[in-house]
Amino acid sequence: MGTTPRWPIAITCLVLVTSCGGAPGGPPARPSPGSPAATPGAAASPAATGEIASSPAWKAVKAARLDDSAALLDVASTGPRDAWAVGYEASAEDTEGAPAVQHWDGTRWTEKRVPASSAWHLVGVSADGPDDAWVVGNAESPYAAHWNGRTWTGFHPFGVADDYALTGVATTGGHAWLVGRNASQGMITEWRGGGFRNALRADGYFTAVTAGRGHVWAVGTDAPAGSGKRGTPMIWHGSAVSGPDVQSWERGRTPEIAGGVLRKVWMVSPSDVWAVGGVTASGDSAEAPLVLHWDGAAWRRVPVPVPRGRLDGLTALAADDVWVSGVDADHSGQVLFLHYDGQGFTPSYGPLLRREEEGQQYPESDDIGRTGIARVPGTSRLWAVGSVGWGDAEAPFVLRHD
Repeated sequence: MGTTPRWPIAITCLVLVTSCGGAPGGPPARPSPGSPAATPGAAASPAATGEIASSPAWKAVKAARLDDSAALLDVASTGPRDAWAVGYEASAEDTEGAPAVQHWDGTRWTEKRVPASSAWHLVGVSADGPDDAWVVGNAESPYAAHWNGRTWTGFHPFGVADDYALTGVATTGGHAWLVGRNASQGMITEWRGGGFRNALRADGYFTAVTAGRGHVWAVGTDAPAGSGKRGTPMIWHGSAVSGPDVQSWERGRTPEIAGGVLRKVWMVSPSDVWAVGGVTASGDSAEAPLVLHWDGAAWRRVPVPVPRGRLDGLTALAADDVWVSGVDADHSGQVLFLHYDGQGFTPSYGPLLRREEEGQQYPESDDIGRTGIARVPGTSRLWAVGSVGWGDAEAPFVLRHD
């Protein structure tokens, strides 16, 4: 984790999804469109100063084994016996990798494959019931797949177009909302009645979406993807004018935060919406966490007790029970969790997943990568997924909070 000194720690190994691994054997894998490393501001986390006490409530859970150089990027749940986690595996220096889909049935995590030829990396998952789940990802062209309770059906929403990328998905009431970008704009695409249709295009790019009760919220940044420009947070709100169909779109007025990008959004109710991400300063300064909240009247920035780091997972059990996952730049070997109780955010940390090795090839080989978090409806349980390491040394993990 860089050259900054850290606290002494005991020798540990990753026991969550893969066995203990040695030093990486090559340079970091080349990111595909929509992968964490290809998303501005979502590169490997900054150097850490050392281990911090972990919360005993977060436990490591064994998941289905994935081939080396793998990650889980997003997670969703519809109940105690139904959860999905997606990402990629076998993504080494000379290969793009293969999609990874895992399912929790109340007892264990098992693999549920989508056609391997259709996607390299899966980056988002959403579920509205045991027979209604969507995943999105990217290969030479964007890919989406729907689970009907028995089988997966795959789609290429934009045909063979190779300048498009999908970054997130939300499903509700038989509809699915997909977000991402093309070469010049962000896009929101709706699945309804057996087909895809363009719902909105906007300057910048979208990273995440949430939907329900006649409302859709999509977030990202107004800087064009790959431009190197520092944009400001972007939020678009779609609402139903009459009936259940979303027909009206309006860009939300967010605080003017240069370098801000939002990576996840969650609607508790139409007047209670949260969005999280980070702010990249000019120069080499570390990213600062960013949390915005909609109270029905305005978007406001909410302070968090972590000065440096990145936020990329978000879920809620209630208006006074909101959870965020990410990385604290000062403790980047452990997942950062922020819990909102109606008054403010309190930080806690997951277990140390991999110890720093002397002479390791990459400084990021013991750092947490992108994280995801999901609530389990009807319970107080939470799932968190992600990856630790970089390049050929990357390995996935699953954590549970009961």
